[in-house]
Amino acid sequence: MTEMEPREADIDSLLRRSMAAPIPSLPPDFDQRLLREVRRTGQPLDRYRQILIASYGLTSVVASAVVMRGQGLDWGAIAVMILGPLVLVAAVSWSLRATHRKMRHSAD
Repeated sequence: MTEMEPREADIDSLLRRSMAAPIPSLPPDFDQRLLREVRRTGQPLDRYRQILIASYGLTSVVASAVVMRGQGLDWGAIAVMILGPLVLVAAVSWSLRATHRKMRHSAD
C-alpha cells in the first residue's frame, strides 16, 4: 500500500466522516403536510413568479442544449430530448383533465 499525500489523507478523512454520518430523511408525514400547505395557500402564481419560473425553464433548456451540442449530438436529437418530455407532460395533463371532466359529467 502506498503512502497518501496530506491532501489525499484530508479528502479520505472527509469522505469517511461523511459516510459515517446518518442519512438525512424527511419526516414520515412530509407529503401530507406539504399538500395541506399548498392547498391552504392555493393562490395563483403572481406575475413575477410566473416570469421567474418561465425564465428558469428557458435557461435550463438553453443550457441543456448547449451541453448536449458540446457533446457532439446533432440538433435533431437535442430537439427530441428536450421536446419529448414536454409533449409527454402535456399529453398526460390533457388526459387527466379529460378523464376528470368525463368522471364529473358521469356523476351528474
